[in-house]
Amino acid sequence: MKRKTLGRKVFPLLLPALPPTWEEGARRVGERVWVRGKGTALALLLFSLPVWAIPLGVESGVHFFRTYPPAISSFIQLTNQAILYGNSTFFGDIPLIPLMSGGIGVRVAETLGEPFALGLGFSLFGMETGTSGAWGAQEVAVNLGLSYADLHLLIHFSPLPGLLFLGASLGFAWATLSYAAEFPDLPLSFVPTRGEAIFSGRTFIAAAFLRAAWPILPNLSLGLEGGFRFALFPGLFSGDIPMDLNRDGRPDPLDLSGFWLGLTLRVEFPL
Repeated sequence: MKRKTLGRKVFPLLLPALPPTWEEGARRVGERVWVRGKGTALALLLFSLPVWAIPLGVESGVHFFRTYPPAISSFIQLTNQAILYGNSTFFGDIPLIPLMSGGIGVRVAETLGEPFALGLGFSLFGMETGTSGAWGAQEVAVNLGLSYADLHLLIHFSPLPGLLFLGASLGFAWATLSYAAEFPDLPLSFVPTRGEAIFSGRTFIAAAFLRAAWPILPNLSLGLEGGFRFALFPGLFSGDIPMDLNRDGRPDPLDLSGFWLGLTLRVEFPL
């Protein structure tokens, strides 16, 4: 009897601990699967972060723009006719005023996302023209200076990420035209108004562009960009006085719409 009792006490210790019921076994198996599932999900999340990273792009560059503001071009042509008349009458040699046809500007933007990106940017450019000289003791000088700035919402799509960009922008722009003229009275239907003035105005703008980029370093690329900007100012004012350069009695609109071509340096920071 003692041997049987000892066997009954020792034998259960030699066997593995078994669940008393199949429900308890299923519960323990489920707990193990759940713990392993959490570890697998965490590993996938950690290793997938580089794939899910959203790039922050910072881009800037110089661009050459072409624009022929009709109101300014008309004023320059009329003034040049007056200069030609004065040169022939007073035996002078004052150079004609070159047309405003374009210049150099800069553009800076920040975007977030890829291949679809949304961002903010601004553009700046300026141009000037004029002439000066004398007819005897009479000094002659005409100078025009134009400055432009805009702030725009930018969206672009990259069908080939980092290599090709299609973009569009909407925003607001501000323009300022400085005018200064010293011109004698001539028996002509038009001569520039003597004096100085600064005209300014703002308007809504829209633009579209295409850029091809070449990687230079990891996350750094250089792109060749071309685009078109629509920027029509209904009128510029100096205080309450509208700009009327050609003196036809109607306010002059300022159309700065035109194409641009430039280089853009872009840096991307994965977030």
